[in-house]
Parts: sequence; C-alpha cells; structure tokens
Amino acid sequence: MTNLQIRQTNSADVILPMTEAAAADWYRQQGMQIFYHQGHYWKQTKFGFYEPINLLARLTAKQATCPKKIHLGFRASLCEADAATANGSIPIHLLSDVESYNLQSLSANRRNHLKRCHKRAQILQLLSPDLLEEQGYDVFYSATIRFGGKVIPKKVYLSQLAKHLPSKQRYVFAGLINDKLGGYMTTYVVDGTAYIERALLATEALSAYIGTGLVFEFVQACRRSGKIREIVYGYHTPKDPALSTFKEGMGFPVRHIPAKVAVHPLIDPIFRWRYSSAYYFLTGKYPMAGKK
Repeated sequence: MTNLQIRQTNSADVILPMTEAAAADWYRQQGMQIFYHQGHYWKQTKFGFYEPINLLARLTAKQATCPKKIHLGFRASLCEADAATANGSIPIHLLSDVESYNLQSLSANRRNHLKRCHKRAQILQLLSPDLLEEQGYDVFYSATIRFGGKVIPKKVYLSQLAKHLPSKQRYVFAGLINDKLGGYMTTYVVDGTAYIERALLATEALSAYIGTGLVFEFVQACRRSGKIREIVYGYHTPKDPALSTFKEGMGFPVRHIPAKVAVHPLIDPIFRWRYSSAYYFLTGKYPMAGKK
C-alpha cells in the first residue's frame, strides 16, 4: 500500500470552517452556479431549484427570497426571530451541542458498537487521495451492490472521485481493517455548521461497525476544533426507519428547521406524486394527506 498521508483521529487535528465566500469559490471550482443575494451566497441544486450554500445559515424573512425571479422552487432556513413566518421546514438529523458530545451521547447499542469498532478497526483522517484511488472503488462497488444501486465502471468512479477527495475544504475520514479500506466518510464545514456529506461502507466491514466509528471520531474532531456549533447528518428518511434509528442512536435527533420554501404551482402536484421523498426533503411536508 502507498505511503499514505493520514492523521490519527485522537491527535490535535484541526477542522476549520469555510466562510460562505470561500465555500462559494469552492462550489464554483466544481462547476456549480453560485449567486449572491441579500447578503448570502446561493447555489442551484437542480435545474430551477435554489438554496443557500450554507443550508442552515438561518436567514431573516427579508433575505429568504429566491435569487432568481424565474425558478421552479427554493428553500432557506429562517432565523429564530422570523421562524413564525415559516411555511415549511428542513427535516434533518442535527447535533446541536457539539461541545458536550461524548460516549454518553450515544445509545447503549451504539456505545457497544463503538467499542467493537475500536477493537477491530482504525479510524483515520485522510490527508491525501492515495487510499481512495487505490481501494475506494471496492468499497463503492460493495456498498452499491448492497443497496441495489447502479454500478459504474472503475474508470468512471475515479473520474468522479475528485469531487470527494480530501482538500482544504473537504475532510475525509476512513476506517481501516488490517490496512484495508472498509469505508469512508466525506464532510465539510461552513461557518459554524458541519455537514456529513457521504458515507460508503463495504459489506464485509459492517461487522466492524466502522460507520459508528467514523461518525463518532468526526464529531470529536469538530469538538476539538472549538469552532463548530452544530453538525448535520443528512435528511430525516421516514421511508428508511432503520437509518433514522441509527442516526438518532448516534446522538443526531430529528429536527425540523423552520424555513421559507416554494415549489412552482405547475409542478407541485407532479413533484408530490412522483418524487415524494425529494418533496419532503425540500419542504418538510409529507406529500400524503393527513401527515405532517
């Protein structure tokens, strides 16, 4: 295996937030359309849909308007003072007390799994792309097959890997079992909010509970930084209760962040019907009548 550039997760590692302006430059480098509007930077997530690049920036009601007059939809989290004006929410798993996060923040099950992880695996922060370029595809392939996803050729995976490599903006944590990559997780931080972006675990590594170790050690790194007040661990997924149970057991309860949301009335019925999960993520509202 290549001489890797890594950092032990129990070292004095520094997780530094980007400013919104720095994040805007980072997204532009990735080819994303960025707009400056009412004091904040916004991005186009899908064609015609917009949101602030820091999803939990908590805008005022005046700021929470779409940067483009013609659009299919947008959303923006609202500050506490203007929360009463919200017409939707952002349904996420959120850790809002990073400073006091420790073993007791986990459920009994997750504490047990973490102990097993520490015995069977090594959790490291990657500082170079070497390990992902060498072994990342095997992890991707295993995880994709397990979830019934579409497998892409290795050369395509490697061409897309640039979007997930360690950098000054993206922090990558990896789990190794006997020097073999068992899983990895990509993250980034804007202002005081950290985002767990992507996690891939090889099926054969699940018994080592690497997923538990990756999340726990990333939070500890954020805590040591002293500059991060909250961590987002993806959307609440009602259709995947096991995933939600795992995240809650890791100390990330479900939170509905008050938001200003909009979906163009011509596509709203189709969006509700054909893309119910995406509609829920965007608006915080269940498409089916009678649910909130």
